[in-house]
Amino acid sequence: MDTGQSPVQVSEILRLAAFRTMPEAQLERIAAALVRHTYAPGQLIFLEGEPPGGLWFVAEGRVKIIKQSLNGRIQAICLVNRGKCFGSCPLFHMDHNPATAQALDEVTLFVLPQDALERLGGQDALLSSALMRIYSQRLDHLARLTESLGTWSVGDRINHHLLANAEPDGKHTVVTLTHEKLAMLSGTVRETVTRHLARLERVGAVRSDLGRITLVDASALTLPCVFDGDDAAR
Repeated sequence: MDTGQSPVQVSEILRLAAFRTMPEAQLERIAAALVRHTYAPGQLIFLEGEPPGGLWFVAEGRVKIIKQSLNGRIQAICLVNRGKCFGSCPLFHMDHNPATAQALDEVTLFVLPQDALERLGGQDALLSSALMRIYSQRLDHLARLTESLGTWSVGDRINHHLLANAEPDGKHTVVTLTHEKLAMLSGTVRETVTRHLARLERVGAVRSDLGRITLVDASALTLPCVFDGDDAAR
């Protein structure tokens, strides 16, 4: 981790969805409180069980949130893309991180330390409103995560993460996740992802290349999964 870098600028936090509509005076106070961190791909940001350090915002890159089950299996819960936040334990008044955060790419993060979060939130109604929106979004994410783990087939979960992590690239929409990373996000193994993508490719829904999946027909990936029958991924 690299810290103690240049101060966070107002122009940078305007890229963060939580703060885009705030007046400049509030943005200046928030920028002064934020601390810049950079992490290399694969580097751990914080660990499950550690005390929370604050609220984290992704300025560049992507962060993977992972959790270890009782049987020791590691599962990626979600990817946090640029402009989004994670580590919302302070909003839920939690004493320990419920999951581990790991850099997927070279990432730049802005962290709002817990003491600054409490101080600014108590002084600024606009910031409190922004934090409540984040709180609401995290609750919505947890509800969708519970639904996906409890009722969706493996194929549905793979399709969901393909759509959630798709990005425009010229005339195409692509996903730059390896089969292994997609498997971790979907709670399955790489071989299952490979078989499922092969099925999707046969019906013309995707095209797989090295380190890149092109969504040819995104509508084929919406729920219910086209492979929910006997041939569904297990």
